[in-house]
Amino acid sequence: YEKFIGMGNGMEQGVRNTWPQSDLEMFQYTTGLYFDQEPFSIYYMTVSGHGLYSTTANTLSWRHYKKVQHLDISETLKAYLASQLDLEYGLQHLVAELEKAGIAQDTVIVLTADHYPYCLEKSVTWGNTQDYLAELYGYAVTDQPQRDHNALLIWSACLEEMEPIVVDSPTSSLDLQPTLCNLFGLAYDSRLFVGRDVFSQQEALVMWADRSWLTEYGYYDASRDRFTPKEGVTVPEGYVNRVKSLVSNKFSYSRAVPRQDFFSIFPVQ
Repeated sequence: YEKFIGMGNGMEQGVRNTWPQSDLEMFQYTTGLYFDQEPFSIYYMTVSGHGLYSTTANTLSWRHYKKVQHLDISETLKAYLASQLDLEYGLQHLVAELEKAGIAQDTVIVLTADHYPYCLEKSVTWGNTQDYLAELYGYAVTDQPQRDHNALLIWSACLEEMEPIVVDSPTSSLDLQPTLCNLFGLAYDSRLFVGRDVFSQQEALVMWADRSWLTEYGYYDASRDRFTPKEGVTVPEGYVNRVKSLVSNKFSYSRAVPRQDFFSIFPVQ
């Protein structure tokens, strides 16, 4: 990065050092720092939605509690939802400022999550005597796809008049970079990326660290060496073994990337 700002490194000038810190305050403070420097590429790591979740342990849960207090859910889940509202208000501010500056049409916002809300699980670590994650989801989690589902949002004001484009095939954070490279028309070698451009015809594949995987045909649980096909699909002969080999090769390749410096051997033209 050309410049990094965080708590203790400049961010404290505009954001109060509470726990968690406010995403709204972060956007309010930082947008004026780069709007006049087009083209810009800004990376935000949000923090206001982090646990723990109660009005005493989480400043943002307390600050926005009145917005959720009427909901017929547990106090812990109310605190969780209240803390997430700060990012909502932060993004509202960001979009309003982009529109005011007249650059919303030329700006792309990409929003993605890096993990499931594990602080809601039943755990001594988080002080939870019941499974609030199950309350949030509406079911008890029994496998990784059920636990780790979320959404990737890509938005620009220039798309407001269009029907939303929805990708419902299995997708992970590894697919984000090649997808954006394609959308921005950047030159890149798709062979160097483990993920895929989600708008391409390439086979959808999501992998976990234990080499479990999910495709449009079903879920393979590596810990049990068990494949569960998706309801209503016909799985091609030899499919599971083929994808297991593909996943193994992707892991091997990923280990080799930093060791062999593949990106320097095969530079993008």
